[in-house]
Amino acid sequence: MRAIRFFRSVYWDNELRRADIRRRLHADLALYLKNRALAPADALLRRNYVGTRQPIVFIVGAPRSGTTVLYQLMAEHLDVGFVNNKMARYFAAPLIAAMIHGRAGGGHRFDLASEYGRTTGDRSPHEFSWFWHYHGDFRLHDDLSPDELDRIDWRPIKDALEALAGYFKRPLVIKNLNSVAYQVTWLAKLLPSAKFIWIRRDERFTVQSILRVREDQYGDRNIWWSVRPRDVAAWRDKPAVEQVAHQVTDIGIAIESAFESLSADRQMELEYEDLMAKPGETLRRVAGFVGAGIVDEGRLDGLALRARNEKTVDDKTWDQIQVALAP
Repeated sequence: MRAIRFFRSVYWDNELRRADIRRRLHADLALYLKNRALAPADALLRRNYVGTRQPIVFIVGAPRSGTTVLYQLMAEHLDVGFVNNKMARYFAAPLIAAMIHGRAGGGHRFDLASEYGRTTGDRSPHEFSWFWHYHGDFRLHDDLSPDELDRIDWRPIKDALEALAGYFKRPLVIKNLNSVAYQVTWLAKLLPSAKFIWIRRDERFTVQSILRVREDQYGDRNIWWSVRPRDVAAWRDKPAVEQVAHQVTDIGIAIESAFESLSADRQMELEYEDLMAKPGETLRRVAGFVGAGIVDEGRLDGLALRARNEKTVDDKTWDQIQVALAP
């Protein structure tokens, strides 16, 4: 049953979270039922946007590698469409949500702050994770096998994303690492207009950051957080640093392998450090790649950012991170 699958996917780590950030089933169930009621009407509306040629741009990379800030910067400074926090509540009716709450075209002036991928403010970009949980099956892991992928009905996913891009009449930017990072090849086949931007960060700081999130979210760095490789079960009893190093490198290997089969005009690689040091130059490259205009050249020229690549763990943990990441 779809509802059971959905809630098991969404709630897989809920009891492990700190009490103050746990989800509330009664509120989520009410939202789910509202979405189920709206879904048929949304499906009818999507027919008006079948086969859009607007690019659908997926941001991919490891957690804590700069994917969220890239998403925010693209939504703020480029003339693109995206799913905002208000729209994300309508995960089964995204086109209706766009018609009511959608804001495209940049210049939103939202705060670049975020908490582990979660942004603040109704107009800020959202990962849209429940959309993927509603249509897919990510209960056990996020790296789906060919058989698992074949069991998903991909038509509603294709129709919804193309409808959003068609409605916005602009490139649509999507960022959801859990459901997309391992599915690049599949999505490239499903969506002829899809493009992929892979942002990478010094892996030492990526691992360090994920360890900090684990401690903050669960109070225990040994509890898995975010994207789960297919072999996640085999790693749960290993030391936390080794778990996270495997998580980061496995995602990178999967994306690199997928990029080998993509044409050059469908892929782009960025360094987080370059984005922070030269945001204007980097975002202009991104704009050219996705086919989007710059909203305000002056604001972009004045943009100043700082990479958060500072060692914050003790020397022993830092040494463990470097050993775990060594070839």
